[in-house]
Amino acid sequence: MLALTAAAATLALAGSSLATTTITAAPSPSQVQQAVKRAASQNPLTDYTYSYSAVPYQVLPGAVGRGPQSGYNICNSTTSGPDSQCQTLVANNASDFCLWGSPTTSPNGTIGDVEAAVVAYCTNDQHGARVIPAGAITGLQLMHTSAYIQWTGHINMTALGLTATDTGGELDPHGADLAGNPLGGLVYSNQMPGGNNQTEIQAIEWNNFVGSGVFCLKLCFDNTQNEPFYCENKFDLLGCSYNMPAAYQDGVFLECDGDLQDVVGTYTGTDGSKTVWSQPSSLPATSTLPWTPRVPASSNCKTYQSTDLFPNSLLGYQSTSTPSSTASSATMTSGASASRSGTSGAGATGTSANAAAQTSNTSSANEVVVSGAFGAFLAGLAAFLA
Repeated sequence: MLALTAAAATLALAGSSLATTTITAAPSPSQVQQAVKRAASQNPLTDYTYSYSAVPYQVLPGAVGRGPQSGYNICNSTTSGPDSQCQTLVANNASDFCLWGSPTTSPNGTIGDVEAAVVAYCTNDQHGARVIPAGAITGLQLMHTSAYIQWTGHINMTALGLTATDTGGELDPHGADLAGNPLGGLVYSNQMPGGNNQTEIQAIEWNNFVGSGVFCLKLCFDNTQNEPFYCENKFDLLGCSYNMPAAYQDGVFLECDGDLQDVVGTYTGTDGSKTVWSQPSSLPATSTLPWTPRVPASSNCKTYQSTDLFPNSLLGYQSTSTPSSTASSATMTSGASASRSGTSGAGATGTSANAAAQTSNTSSANEVVVSGAFGAFLAGLAAFLA
């Protein structure tokens, strides 16, 4: 609100003996008109690009469609904490990354109910967001490829403010209205092309699944959506094992170089012919898919202990699951098949016995962000005029 405060102060001092003040002048009528227009209409979320140091207070402050945006994009030490509403996600490396989670302050949310308002949960307190408790992440595999970076693993769902039984769903910068889930959510990484391991660069195309104790996050380098497009967001019923094939080994922490995955929905039959599969509006409980995802081969793997990445992990959450393997990096290198935790979680592990519940992910979040329109407008106006 700095710009508005300065403007108000200027009006109060007009004509006074303090005529030489350097306080910022009041906004002109044209500036106000521009801010009002920006708040009343919006482009698709993927049209908004910002350097990390120039993000606005809110990307989508207007009361349009499901809006206004519920949280904020300027996140720093003043916003860090358990009630942070930060909607700027940062993912840099194996020990420094964030995931989207519930904006509530107790673990009673489900992705289907809060997808429009999810906030960032990070492995440290450096990004002005909520912090994932040490020990909550019980397995991690980070893959560097020529087209994307991918984080996959196991997590205690309650650490993201979600119910332990939530079968999950997908977050991405699109959605039916192209406003994204979360609305106005931005994603940055210092591992993007052109980065130097220090400078955060915006990832325009990304997706994140979480559910049934499994998570996956992918940041794509190509923003054109031309084929092959590895951050496709239309297969939300299939979950992590199809959208981001990996080993998903609980109790194992790896960072590797990886081959590229197959484009989701396109598969090669036994006769060598390629077929494109289209996701229906829902999947029955007995649904089977015509292909099994191929886990890409990996190399140059480095194995970590949980305490290497998250130093106080033994003081935090205790894993309630049994590690599926204590395999070394050689297991990941083979790229033979996924070590899946099951097929009951649509948001994370494949076709779902609860697919009908998963379908609600695209509709039930609309009521989450219907309040506070005027406050969001003022905040957006301040950021626009700043």
